[in-house]
Amino acid sequence: MSGVLVVFYTRSGNSEKIAHDISTKLNGVIDEITIEKESKGTYGFLKNIFDAYFENTETIKYEIDPKDYTSIVIVSPVIAGKIPSAVRQYVAENLDKMKNYGFIMNSNYTISKKSSKRFRDLMPEAIADFATKNTDIDFEFYCKSLEDFADRIRIVVEKDDRSE
Repeated sequence: MSGVLVVFYTRSGNSEKIAHDISTKLNGVIDEITIEKESKGTYGFLKNIFDAYFENTETIKYEIDPKDYTSIVIVSPVIAGKIPSAVRQYVAENLDKMKNYGFIMNSNYTISKKSSKRFRDLMPEAIADFATKNTDIDFEFYCKSLEDFADRIRIVVEKDDRSE
């Protein structure tokens, strides 16, 4: 078991951009969570909001088993103040396999304390977390915060690698 797995779910591409940024900093491997029967267009957008808000479940697909990695980073949008159903399902299926994990939230709006709490409740032993507005991506504050997040993950990975 070694290295970092960066898992993301996206509809707009922002979470994918963040996933690639953090993966580059951590020399990580990237995996995308997809919904098996993803709806497109306006209907898909509204369905995604509905499913997040009412905490519906989805059948999801992903390629990589997180048990093979020292640390997992989950990158997710916040939808209607809630965790997307695909991300909730991923965590439900894999939380027991994830030894060290952190999460990054992104939204078009400032992420509320209530939304952050939902993520922390879902992943209570997270070693790092970070929230950003989509409009801040690539600006100095985002880059600094992402580097701080990466440092917290890096410490755990290096410690684990030395103990093996």
